Amino acid sequence: MDRVRARRLHPYDRQKLHKMKRQLANQVNSRHARIILLSTGGVRNRDIATLADCSPQWVRRIIHRFNAQGIDGITWYPFYADHTGQPRVFFADTVERIVEAALSPPRQLIGLNEWSLSKLRDYLIEQAVLRSISLEHLRQLLRQRGVRWRRTKTWKESTDPEFIPKWRAIRRLYRRPPPNGRVICVDEFGPLNLQPRHGTCLARQGKVTRYRATYKRTLGVRHFLAYYDLKTDRLYGYVSERKKTPDFLRFLKWIRQRYPQSQCLHMVMDNYGTHLSHDVAAWARTHNVRLYFTPTNASWLNRIECHFGPLKKFALNSSDHRSHAEQEAAIMSYLTWRNRRRAIGVQALTKARNHAA
Repeated sequence: MDRVRARRLHPYDRQKLHKMKRQLANQVNSRHARIILLSTGGVRNRDIATLADCSPQWVRRIIHRFNAQGIDGITWYPFYADHTGQPRVFFADTVERIVEAALSPPRQLIGLNEWSLSKLRDYLIEQAVLRSISLEHLRQLLRQRGVRWRRTKTWKESTDPEFIPKWRAIRRLYRRPPPNGRVICVDEFGPLNLQPRHGTCLARQGKVTRYRATYKRTLGVRHFLAYYDLKTDRLYGYVSERKKTPDFLRFLKWIRQRYPQSQCLHMVMDNYGTHLSHDVAAWARTHNVRLYFTPTNASWLNRIECHFGPLKKFALNSSDHRSHAEQEAAIMSYLTWRNRRRAIGVQALTKARNHAA
């Protein structure tokens, strides 16, 4: 009986066996590791059986498994056993394999563009990573490892040969504004259709706000011509029927009138055709205005871009405006709050509407 001994341990095997011995949540692995460590320490098998609370035959079987297959031969995985209502416990290596599969491109593994919890579970079971797991447990495991659903985003590399000079000029303008000047970011938002716009809202379970469907829109579109003042952190603008060169030049003149003529306006805008017209350039030279054009495919350098997202969310989403005047009023109401000219509340809103009327 005592002729069966565990083979000589490598330093790595001994370290891993000591870790298995300390697995309080997995007493099977802890007992198997104790058997191997006691056997390599020269303890007789019958004494090992007494210390490990098992039979001598089981001690010999574990030693044979270890000598033939190594640590993998004596490791017990909870998901291979049937449980009755008890939560399944997964070791760190199994969880890492789950996370690795979740972060891998699904097109290469399952031929689809996106994972879902059910598809990920089926893939893990098919690959014998685990035997079974509930969708909620899988979601919690991924969440504990910082794996959550994220929206994908687009990104365009600029192909402008003068990207570096333009980028440096705009960055220098943002970091060190001229002492006797004002930095203005200009852009258009639109086109604005009269259509129901989906959004989010607070509602009870089972209650969903419905909007009509539109197939014919015969009232035309509008454009919101806006500018952002970096010094005051204010967003201004108005709604226009078109955004051609005369309309855009009229908008620039409206901006110029809101500041002293002695103050130079440094305007940042994209390289849209209307902005590059000779009329706009000639007017800027004679009215103390300097133009800074963002590189091609780099409109993100214009700081007004990040303010259009909140405008769309709070003024247009979850709405069904039936006229352009109603839609424009919603935009102006948001700008009044955004520019800190009114507070949130019924009285402040009523006062602002009466003042606008």
